[in-house]
Amino acid sequence: MSKRFTRRDWLTTSGISAATLAAAGLAGYRARVWAAEGDEKKTAPASTAPATAAATFEEFTPQSEVSIRRGVEWLMKTMHRDGGCGVDIGQPTDIGCSSMVGLALMATGNTPVEGPRSREVQRIVSYLIQATEVMPADDITSMQGTQLQNKIGRHAHSFFAALYLAEAIGEGWDTDPVRDALRRVVAAIVGSQTAEGHWGNQSWAPTLGTVMGWVALRAAHYSGLKVGGSPDLTAKHLLQQMSAATNPNQGSWMHTLYKNATGVRVLYALGMENEPAAKKAFADVLQLVNKDNTAFSQAGGEEYLAFHLITETMLQEGGEGWSKWFPTVRDRIVGVQNSDGSWTGHHCITSRTFCTAAAILVLSAPNRYLPISQA
Repeated sequence: MSKRFTRRDWLTTSGISAATLAAAGLAGYRARVWAAEGDEKKTAPASTAPATAAATFEEFTPQSEVSIRRGVEWLMKTMHRDGGCGVDIGQPTDIGCSSMVGLALMATGNTPVEGPRSREVQRIVSYLIQATEVMPADDITSMQGTQLQNKIGRHAHSFFAALYLAEAIGEGWDTDPVRDALRRVVAAIVGSQTAEGHWGNQSWAPTLGTVMGWVALRAAHYSGLKVGGSPDLTAKHLLQQMSAATNPNQGSWMHTLYKNATGVRVLYALGMENEPAAKKAFADVLQLVNKDNTAFSQAGGEEYLAFHLITETMLQEGGEGWSKWFPTVRDRIVGVQNSDGSWTGHHCITSRTFCTAAAILVLSAPNRYLPISQA
C-alpha cells in the first residue's frame, strides 16, 4: 500500500516542524481557537514525521485479525444502495452509524482511493454529502429521538459525520464537495455549542456527546478547515464535569467509565497526563477492565465508544500506558464478538452496527491509519 497523506503530513506542510512534533507529540500542538490558516487544500509531500516507537508486545494477534475481518464483513451487510448504513441489517439508514462504519473501514486500511473497500468508503462520503445538502441549519438531520441522540446527545449524528468527513480529507480524495459538506456540518456544530462549551445535558451520557463534539472539531481543524470556536471552553466544561459529584441517577460503573474516558482523552490531549486527575482516571479504567468481563459482556455502544477514546489516547501516548491498556481490552473485545461477526450493545446504544464499528476501531487502532490516531 502506498504512503498515505496523514494529518501529520498536513501539519508539517502547515509550518509545524517534525522536530516539534517529535518533542511535543501531535496532541501537544494546541491552538487557542480552532482556526487553520487559510482553510486551504494541501498537496501531499513525502512525510518527515517521526515514526511511532515500536510496541513492546504484539499489537495484533491471529484472533484479533480474524475478528476484524469478520466484523468488516458483517458491517457490509448493513449498507444500502445509497451508501448509508442501518443501525442493523435491514434497518433504515442512520447518519451516525454510517459515519462509524466509514471510520472502521478507514481504520482497516481503506481510503477513498485505495484498499479493498475503497468504493464503500466513497459511497459513505457521498451519502453524507447528500445529507448535508438538505440539512437544517443547526444539525445534519431533522430527525429527533434516534438512539444516538437519546444516548449521546441531539447533535450526535453531526459529530460522527464531521469526524468521518474530516478523516477522509487528505486521504487522496480531497474534493470541493467533501470540504463544503464538512464546512456545513462544522458550522452547525459550532452554532449549537452553548456558552458553557457543551452541546446539552439531556442525554444518557452527555459527557460522551461533548467530548465527541470536541474530537470532531479538532479533526476538522487538523484537516485544514477554518473552524472557529474555543477548544479551551469545551475542555474546561469537561474537566468541571470530571470533578463534579456524580449524579445519584448516574452512579453506575457505566457513567464512571464515560467520565474517566472523557478525562483521559481531554487531559492527555492538553498535555496534562501527569496531573492527578488524569492518572486517577486512567488507573480507574484499568482497574475496571482488569477486574472481570462485566464492562465487555454488558457493554452498550457507549462503552465501546469509551474504549475507542481511551485506546486512541493510549496509542498516541505509547509506552507503559499502551502496554497496560491494549492487550487486555483487545482480547476481551474479541472474546465477546458474536458468532456472525458482529458485536451487540446490551443496553442503551444497542445498535449492532455502531457497536461493531466501534469495536473494529479499537482492534484496528495499531494500524495507525486514521489521521485522528495522530492528533
